[in-house]
Amino acid sequence: MLMVKGSSLICALLLISHQTFIYAAPMGFKGSTTTMSTISESYSSVESNYAITSKDSLGVKAYTSKGNGYKLRVGEIVYVRKLLRVNKMHSQTNLWLFTGAGTMSLERNVQNDDHLYLSPTLQFDYETKNVYGLISHQVLRVGHENFDTTKIEGGFSFYETSYNETQPWFILKAKNTNSIDNKNKYTPTLRFINKSIYGEVGVTTDGDPSFHLMYTF
Repeated sequence: MLMVKGSSLICALLLISHQTFIYAAPMGFKGSTTTMSTISESYSSVESNYAITSKDSLGVKAYTSKGNGYKLRVGEIVYVRKLLRVNKMHSQTNLWLFTGAGTMSLERNVQNDDHLYLSPTLQFDYETKNVYGLISHQVLRVGHENFDTTKIEGGFSFYETSYNETQPWFILKAKNTNSIDNKNKYTPTLRFINKSIYGEVGVTTDGDPSFHLMYTF
């Protein structure tokens, strides 16, 4: 009986410890639903997915992206697969595969074309209670256009908190989308995590504000 109670206590402590980590991918525990939205001048999206297993989720996403004379309107089905997870006492390392399939309405100058596409993304992230890092690359090609996107993110928490408290982070994001961006976009961001709620407020070095909210239930 004492062994069962002791094991339950250890599991509970590990769960609480784990849930203070940053959510590096839009996927919760098995049977959970994660919904999120991002709003900025150049990119806006809404997405929701359901975790089929502890390693797989399926969802839908719609977004718009614009810049450099292009405007993209996209609707897709997204499959997320956790390829690798390495848990250590104070850290977690993940490797993810995102696969999106859908339609894109592409505007450039006075032309407007519709395309079907299949787009894979490989993402690697590392996180502790104090440090966070991520690198990802998405392959997205339609017609003769190349919209591949590379992201690098890194940051730190200001201080540790308990599971019931809000933990603040500072994150510096770098992003480049071929054809859309003439240069890398850098976004200093404040991130706040409380239980299953995750929010971000950032402003690019060019002055473009962005807001991101994610909730898992």
